[in-house]
Amino acid sequence: MVSPKSGASALEALVALCKAHGYVYAVETAGATVYNFGSLGAELRRNLQAEWWQSMVTTQDNVFGIENAICQSSPTQDAHRPSNEAVEEAMQTGYYHCPQSLQHGVLSHYHSSLQLLNNKLPFGLAEMGRCFPRTAAEEERFLYSAREMTAMSMLFFVPPKNSGVWFDLYQRQRMQWWRKFASSPSSFSVVDTSDADNTYPMVNIQFAFPWGVDTVERIALRDDSDLLDLERKTGMSCQGKDGRKTMVPHVLEMETYLEWACLAYLLDGLTEVKRTETVQKILRLHCRLAPYKVAVLPGRGTESQLREVMKPNVIKEQ
Repeated sequence: MVSPKSGASALEALVALCKAHGYVYAVETAGATVYNFGSLGAELRRNLQAEWWQSMVTTQDNVFGIENAICQSSPTQDAHRPSNEAVEEAMQTGYYHCPQSLQHGVLSHYHSSLQLLNNKLPFGLAEMGRCFPRTAAEEERFLYSAREMTAMSMLFFVPPKNSGVWFDLYQRQRMQWWRKFASSPSSFSVVDTSDADNTYPMVNIQFAFPWGVDTVERIALRDDSDLLDLERKTGMSCQGKDGRKTMVPHVLEMETYLEWACLAYLLDGLTEVKRTETVQKILRLHCRLAPYKVAVLPGRGTESQLREVMKPNVIKEQ
């Protein structure tokens, strides 16, 4: 077997395979390219979302899951008018502010969540939702260049004195999560992207795409400026408790996009199997991500091929 994961041919082969088997395909609408997910692609998305949610929320004692409406009136539109008037006009005209990230919506739940924990730190807020992080792609790179994305984001609020410890811990945990489902774990790497212009530490988890190494998740350790700004806007204290001390926490931000994750694992699983007269392209997806866990194929001549696809996944689960 050979793995065609480098070069433009790998991406072209994946695009053709995904379209042929109903994973995902491009559609031109209003002069822009959007991507529709078929039955197999939709199941892959749901499995990835479930794995991310379990890792970031379900298995954590101090992380809350939240959900915000995607359609929100533009802040500039509301600046000098009552909010109910602005919302009513937005509903009638269809004019909404399309978010570029989920951070603003997540921070709106800070105070109510802090109260649930009796103001104790640390704690986190996680959300999955649609956003529009870019206006145009420099180069067409299939799902990676999609304008409409499903962000998977978490803000973790930590005491300043041990914020660096939490930053290092989540770097390791997130890297382990990405590598756990990969047939080639070494395709994922972490890179320090802090520089002289950054006021806070930042790292990117990257994947070896056919066009080169590129980002699949960003992790940044911010100071308390976002919460101090929230204090000024709301008039409510953002101070939390760490033991007997009270302070405004630092913010650890982690964000990835579901489309980037789908593309990374589809490329990771793309494999060519050499047969007597042909070369067959298959997807070796981890069994936790695969759309179907069991396949029943009647007739002869399929048993050895089915075993070839399923054997690596069985080994991974042991």
